[in-house]
Amino acid sequence: MKSLAKATLCGVYKYSGAMHGQEALARALGQPFLAILLFHRVTDAIPEDGLTVGTRRFRNMCRMLRRGFNVVPLAEVFRILKTKAPVPRRTVAITFDDCYRDNLFAARVLSEFQLPACFFMPTSFVGTDTVFNWDMDLPRLPNLTWNEVREMADMGFEIGSHTATHANLAAIPVDQMRRELVESKQTLQDRLDREVRWLAYPFGGKNNFRLDRLPLVHEAGYEGCLSGYGRFVFPHLDEPIVPRVPVPGFQSVLHLELFLTGCLQWFHALKRQVGSCATNAAPHSNPAPQGAREQTINTVPA
Repeated sequence: MKSLAKATLCGVYKYSGAMHGQEALARALGQPFLAILLFHRVTDAIPEDGLTVGTRRFRNMCRMLRRGFNVVPLAEVFRILKTKAPVPRRTVAITFDDCYRDNLFAARVLSEFQLPACFFMPTSFVGTDTVFNWDMDLPRLPNLTWNEVREMADMGFEIGSHTATHANLAAIPVDQMRRELVESKQTLQDRLDREVRWLAYPFGGKNNFRLDRLPLVHEAGYEGCLSGYGRFVFPHLDEPIVPRVPVPGFQSVLHLELFLTGCLQWFHALKRQVGSCATNAAPHSNPAPQGAREQTINTVPA
């Protein structure tokens, strides 16, 4: 019932014209922004969860993005950030992490809709039967082979590094971090015969970044790096690690569309304020435990 009520409100908000009016007002009064979407799995082999979007919903998302948004390659996002160029209205980029084999299906759907994307690969997983710890209790979810990664690159998609072993870069020794960054980049370049410019941090939560180690990323030859937690990207902010918006947390395609227009910022700000007040009013309550899986941080306000 709650989900139905939210869906009804979203529909009324859009089709009454309120969405377009508020979007125009927000852009006139506020700062321009863009969004980088984060996917992991696109499959019907398991139920949708914090890392998984079903194939039908993914296709509907692509259709919505194609019709209503300016979807650009990740390289264009970094060009805008570097040059402080104007941000075209409704600019969005699409990214994938973790080299699940279903990413090839996603790439083909994206190609069908003529949408660019960047796929981030943990190189020691590609072409192997290695399974992520958080997938141990799930049905078998194969990894991409190198031939499939090459096929995706030949389709025109950007390929980025997700380190070699999907290591927590904030927890491992410095020398190991350096190897993770250099070896994964070199492996991708050798296998694909093209430059690898971007890094997506594994376990991309705020606790997984150490700014004192950021020079290692640039020493390894990366031109930019991205998080796994999300909000909009504001080009006027000089952020060393660019945020992304995890997609599975959105309850519907319409919910995602409203979010990407910026029309729900007031609602999320209100929820954060209410949540802050509630926390301050209950100082003896126990905080929720923090999990180690990316799934625990890949959420957006509903």
